[in-house]
Amino acid sequence: MPLRWRATAAALVCALHLALFVPTIGDWSSILVNDFAPQARAIKDGDLPYGDQEIEYPPLSIPVLIAPAYIDDSSQGFIDGFMWEMLAFDLAIIVLIALALPGDARRVLSAVGIYTVGVLTLSGVVLDRSLIDYGPLALDRFDLVPTLFVLAAVLARDRGRSAAWSGLLSIGVAIKVFPLFLYPALLRGEINLRRVLVAGAIPLLLCAVAVIVMGDEFGSAITYHTERTLQVESLGASVFGVAHVLGAPGIATGVGHGGFEISASGATAARWISVVLGAAGYLWLAWAGWRSRATNFELASALLAVLVVFAPVLSPQFLLWLLPISACAYGLRKENVVLLLAILFTQIELQHYDGVDNLGASFVWPLAVRNALLLVYLALVAAPIMRTDRLTASPSD
Repeated sequence: MPLRWRATAAALVCALHLALFVPTIGDWSSILVNDFAPQARAIKDGDLPYGDQEIEYPPLSIPVLIAPAYIDDSSQGFIDGFMWEMLAFDLAIIVLIALALPGDARRVLSAVGIYTVGVLTLSGVVLDRSLIDYGPLALDRFDLVPTLFVLAAVLARDRGRSAAWSGLLSIGVAIKVFPLFLYPALLRGEINLRRVLVAGAIPLLLCAVAVIVMGDEFGSAITYHTERTLQVESLGASVFGVAHVLGAPGIATGVGHGGFEISASGATAARWISVVLGAAGYLWLAWAGWRSRATNFELASALLAVLVVFAPVLSPQFLLWLLPISACAYGLRKENVVLLLAILFTQIELQHYDGVDNLGASFVWPLAVRNALLLVYLALVAAPIMRTDRLTASPSD
């Protein structure tokens, strides 16, 4: 696909995103008003990110979170600045796919199209607003930031840029941890392991040095996540939600760790079952992937899918991790049709979030359908990798 056509496609799709997202800039967001804005102001005024504010994210998330406060640290000013910041990353993802994804016009346009439909649907821009935030989900959270670095890392790996892909992926890890689990996908067939090691270590070492120099410590972020129980939107929790709707007693929700969690006999066991199944599925996919013909995008999609599906915490924004990678891997194929349906039911669930307190049917059933669709998606992307008739040497794509 000629560069001028790629640039034209990028410009047109960016214009569409601007037309739909810009009118939402400044819309109310509970997490921005109640969490990110106060934390950013406190850190700007001298608080330690972890020791005082107990930030739950890795160190490179801090510049992302506090940057808007240096422009305007009022609540509304922070909301405006944060959303503009996230919109910039959304546009960067479009430009990166349009200009850097190898292939013909069909592959490039389908990838950009799938990403656009998914991010607009998940953000409630083309449907009714969610009951959690009025602002669009993609602009209320910072998940597009590490996702951009993951996308860039996979594209760099496809071009054999050893230091570049490892450094980019490591930056993503230093923003949110999930990119760490993509190293098995991108290490396949890599011959410059020294470059990979050095480039990957530099961002993490710099983060560690920065935390130490500030006199801070990272322990609170680790304990925050290890202490989380079964979140209401996770696959394991869906069993309890459906059981409650069908009349089972002793099932309720409670607020904890910034969200709603299942309170029921067996919830702890279900959480550990989810963790064990996720770990086993991840290790199996990573092992099979090393010997399969799956492309880097396909294996990355499968590894991300197993992490998301079996996570004991499955927040809606986690689908943003998967969306652009899957869009590049599968285009207009059935895998992305299922993923877009899962995103659609996620938005329907968010529009009925008033049912989370009592696990009402209007909330539980769309959520159960969403989680079932994610299981189908996982099966579709994992099955080809695990088939023995595809096991060969490492791919070159």
